[in-house]
Amino acid sequence: MMPAAAQVERAIRFSYAQMMFNAVFAASTGGMFLIGFAIQLGADNVLLGLMITLPQFFVVFQFLAAWLIERGISRRRLTIAFAFVTPLCWLLIATLPLLGANWGRGARFGMLIGVMTLVTLAAQFAANARASWVGELIPAERRGRFFGYCTMFAGIVGALFAIGEGRFLDAIRARGLTAFTALFFFGSLFGLLTAALNVPQPDCPLPNSGQPISPRQVLRDMVRNRPFITLALVHAVIAFGGIAGPFNPAYCLRDVGVSFFGLGLLNAVGVTASLLMGPVWGKLVDRFGCRPILILGLLIMAPCSAVWLAIPPGHPQRAYWLLPWTNFIAGSGGAALGVAISTMMYKLSKPEGRSIQFAAYSTFVGVLSAPMPLLGGWLVSKLTAAGYAIDLRLTFLAWSVFMFAAAGIALRLHEPGSITVPAFVFNYFPARLAGIFGINLAPMNAPFTPTGRFQGKP
Repeated sequence: MMPAAAQVERAIRFSYAQMMFNAVFAASTGGMFLIGFAIQLGADNVLLGLMITLPQFFVVFQFLAAWLIERGISRRRLTIAFAFVTPLCWLLIATLPLLGANWGRGARFGMLIGVMTLVTLAAQFAANARASWVGELIPAERRGRFFGYCTMFAGIVGALFAIGEGRFLDAIRARGLTAFTALFFFGSLFGLLTAALNVPQPDCPLPNSGQPISPRQVLRDMVRNRPFITLALVHAVIAFGGIAGPFNPAYCLRDVGVSFFGLGLLNAVGVTASLLMGPVWGKLVDRFGCRPILILGLLIMAPCSAVWLAIPPGHPQRAYWLLPWTNFIAGSGGAALGVAISTMMYKLSKPEGRSIQFAAYSTFVGVLSAPMPLLGGWLVSKLTAAGYAIDLRLTFLAWSVFMFAAAGIALRLHEPGSITVPAFVFNYFPARLAGIFGINLAPMNAPFTPTGRFQGKP
């Protein structure tokens, strides 16, 4: 039995709160702080890549989660059970600086990778169950706006805490590894709050409730679903951009000389753009479709890595002058990307066996892209050792290539009811500007058709 409308509205409010709490958790434990912690442990480029690469292979456990869901285990209960594992694991990571002298660099780094692998393993169960559960709990006509507002709320909170915590960490940086302990403990508390907010949200039945589902048949049908497969391919190429994954904060903190506080401010610019544009992209997705927003987001982001050519090592002033502009543009494109992909996954997949489809999708994307951070670190270290005058910025340029490639593949996506990118760019925006300035563009006032053209006389 589907939950009542009032229960759905309450679940949406709890989901927004979850996004904000989770943003504090992510800001306190991931990103620049995780990379800074690993560097303090003595990680080089290859170890940084290895730290990100190894856990990603555990995405295959999403199939086990999907199998459990289709066997009748409550998605709500599965989410609640595994959502608590991640913050508890981070409490273990927070204790690493407190271990005795017998724990050397290798042992501590090995434990860090091991615990992060456990975190990733638990996330595969929680993420698959949560995505399938909430995606059907939220009305289809509101999903774009829902994901847009989630991006906005999470962005505001995450940016503010990253700045404040960066300032805090700079102030106690002299304490070395122990400076991270309080930060990780603090973040873990918000992770526990995020997990706890799953409890008061209502469950909803599977679309195939009462009917047996054959995983093989679901996978066969999914393979025949060309738009869904094309979206997975686009997402995989985007994920290849993980070749630069851990190296952006590493380059800024270690090579350029930016402080944690400064990097938090720079990242906050991108987050601000994301939170401003997230709801806008969400509304546009609901109105015009995901495909044009996805392609536009990729084309906005792709050129941004060129700015790093003007920021060599040892020049933090250039980073402070140039990166705010670039991060604002990239943040706007990233918001479009996140909202479009999140919404399109539900739109192009069938309700029956959705958890299996999502597991296959995530495994395909995750396994293909998992080696990229390790490849990036190895490539830079190998070329540097061979005498080439290159640094981590090589991975940033490779990221840009993958974004352009993903945009090219996305042009082949088919989404019923969406408009074309030229229609969106050259018709929608001029019409909006004309409306602002009171200019009458009669052909522009006609409604869109799914082909991207306007109805009415030219």
